[in-house]
Amino acid sequence: MLLNNIKEFKFDNGLKAICLKKSGAPIVSIQLWYKTGSINEHDGVRGVSHVLEHMMFRGSAKFKPEEHANLINTVGGHSNAFTAEDMTVYMNSVPCKSLEMVLELEADRMDTLRLESDIFQTEKKVIIEEYHTYMNNPLTKAFLEFRQEFFRGHPYEVSPLGKLQDLQSLTVEQCRDYYQKWYSPDNVVLVVVGDFDEGNIFELINRYFGEKKPSDGAGRVDLVRSGIRNMANRMSRRVEFDVPILIVGFPAPSSSHEDAVPMEILQQVLSGGESSRLHKEIVRKQSVAVMSGGINHMLKFAGMSLFFAAFTPDMAVSRVEKAVLEQIRKIKSEGITIAEMEKIKNSILTNRIFELYNVDNICQKIGYSECIEGDYRLWVRRLDALKTLDGSRLMDVAQAYWDDSKCHVLHLRPSKVNPLLYAVGLFRRLFGKFRRGN
Repeated sequence: MLLNNIKEFKFDNGLKAICLKKSGAPIVSIQLWYKTGSINEHDGVRGVSHVLEHMMFRGSAKFKPEEHANLINTVGGHSNAFTAEDMTVYMNSVPCKSLEMVLELEADRMDTLRLESDIFQTEKKVIIEEYHTYMNNPLTKAFLEFRQEFFRGHPYEVSPLGKLQDLQSLTVEQCRDYYQKWYSPDNVVLVVVGDFDEGNIFELINRYFGEKKPSDGAGRVDLVRSGIRNMANRMSRRVEFDVPILIVGFPAPSSSHEDAVPMEILQQVLSGGESSRLHKEIVRKQSVAVMSGGINHMLKFAGMSLFFAAFTPDMAVSRVEKAVLEQIRKIKSEGITIAEMEKIKNSILTNRIFELYNVDNICQKIGYSECIEGDYRLWVRRLDALKTLDGSRLMDVAQAYWDDSKCHVLHLRPSKVNPLLYAVGLFRRLFGKFRRGN
């Protein structure tokens, strides 16, 4: 039903617009998904995608610095942006009567951005400060090192944060070159969701974007985006943190792969909240951890299946790792129960219902499915795939990706042991034994 209401149109210059009318509230969400991010950076300009994202709010031919955000705020709307590995996204939400204003704002900064040296240097300082904020967090720094090793040799090796030395040496000319190379109508998807006039929406978009010239493709390099290294790796870092943490990761499929949906179900069964196997077994029953969790980080060309456990200093990390891997192996050998399958299916379906209430969220789901998964229809069609999944299919997927020979492990050790936490760990396990004995 939802797919029948979505309208799409591809303009002569390559711009693709996807629009969904959703009445109920007089608002409209407009998002531009540029199909470029840190994956298209190279040594010397690592972090330029994020810098350019900031510069996009610093003035264009018709609009002064910060005027984009100020105009949207004035009408009671909001705007934001984010940079990721595969895309850079600009988001706007405004009363429906201000739709045309947003289209004009976005069209103007698509190809007439002001890249003035003094403003550029100011934004660079902001970005570098953000970089230091992340890297001064010991957990973040350690995880980024883990991530770098995980994706070693792949374009995802360097995160969207970039490299400090590259940010420091980055010039306005390098930023302009990147802008001209990747910011063009043929490399963007425009998504509009909300209360608008369906009769003239594409005419309105054409008024502001139709004359934009597509890129000639010069300088765009088709990077090798093959799979990540299929070999195990082990890292240990000392961090300024109170409790030890274990992170276990496996290579996962890309977001568009047919195994992505089964992997989401498996991840939820194993690590999704207090009813998950990890929490029930290693936190509550075995008392080897105080917290557990996991996430699938699936990108356009590769992914990570991650699990973590936080534990008290008295616990041997080998015991925690063994407990985590044991739960993974059980699913590989025994599968999941019918009750677990139904619970996860119902949870996903319920979340989808709530997603449909928010135009910003719908807009983002459409943009993500179109640009990262390759087709906006997958957002809806994957529900059908979810309904037909069976246990044997899930076991096959678990065995294919949760391979011990490809397991990456990161052990974060506190620089100093807190005696109180050590004692708490001993007491917690002792109490747990008595509790289970009763």
